[in-house]
Amino acid sequence: MTVFFFLIKEGFKGLIRSQYAGLFTIFIISISLILIGLGFVISRDMVFAVQKLKSQFELEVFLKYAATDREIEQFYAMLDSMPEILHASYISPDSAAKRFKKEFGEDIYSILDYNPLPPSFTIELKPIYRNVVSVEGIIANIRKNPIVDEVKYRRNLLLTLEKYQRIIFVIATLVFLFFTFVSIVLVSNSIKMTIFARRELISTLKLIGATNTFVKVPFFIEGALEGIIGAIISCGFFYALTYVVNNFFYHFVYYKIQLDLKFYVGLISLGFLFGLIGSLRTVGKFLGKIG
Repeated sequence: MTVFFFLIKEGFKGLIRSQYAGLFTIFIISISLILIGLGFVISRDMVFAVQKLKSQFELEVFLKYAATDREIEQFYAMLDSMPEILHASYISPDSAAKRFKKEFGEDIYSILDYNPLPPSFTIELKPIYRNVVSVEGIIANIRKNPIVDEVKYRRNLLLTLEKYQRIIFVIATLVFLFFTFVSIVLVSNSIKMTIFARRELISTLKLIGATNTFVKVPFFIEGALEGIIGAIISCGFFYALTYVVNNFFYHFVYYKIQLDLKFYVGLISLGFLFGLIGSLRTVGKFLGKIG
């Protein structure tokens, strides 16, 4: 237990001794985590907006006007059995005429002597199938039914939404990878400077029989501390940002930042990992040169 507390104390001492290098590393880690967090929040909310638009996506299946009630019932049963379909609604010619009057303000019978609007179905797909590849396969299956006249959907809109989803994913991934790399490199450099500043002490410890683990652990602790402190600073930033936006700017932008405990735990975990990986990357390599 005494050794454990000694190693912890040495880790804190190393952080203090590193001075400007340690402070700079903490600053960069906090900035990196802030930018990663902002990228996450923005991409999450944009994906949510895209998914919300996709939730309004529907297929319109127009049947042949001569389809009998029996055929329509059988077709509805087929739709109901398809695993890709969340919900299907039947629209009779009379219901379609009422919709026409509601949307355009004119009675279809005042324009024509008959109702030309065919029976149809609106189909809502399960979220996982709201993509062009899946939709095309579903449409091909539906069109096999002889009473189907035409199937319509907003293909260009769906393609655009899918494109934006891919762009958001790529940008968010690149931002995360870039700042992860920057943070790890900076922690490595900070630990490297600390090792060289303490090379005489390290040589002395090795001469009196200190194990490699005993020598390395304080540097691991130092790197982890730099990461955790940087993460705590970034958590403070997001807490303040959430408070300001939600309390002072909501009525102007009609947007609320929603961050739960998992988000803050994730930031602290990332900071810890950045610091630990950065120190692991350096300690084994540069301690071998001292002794």
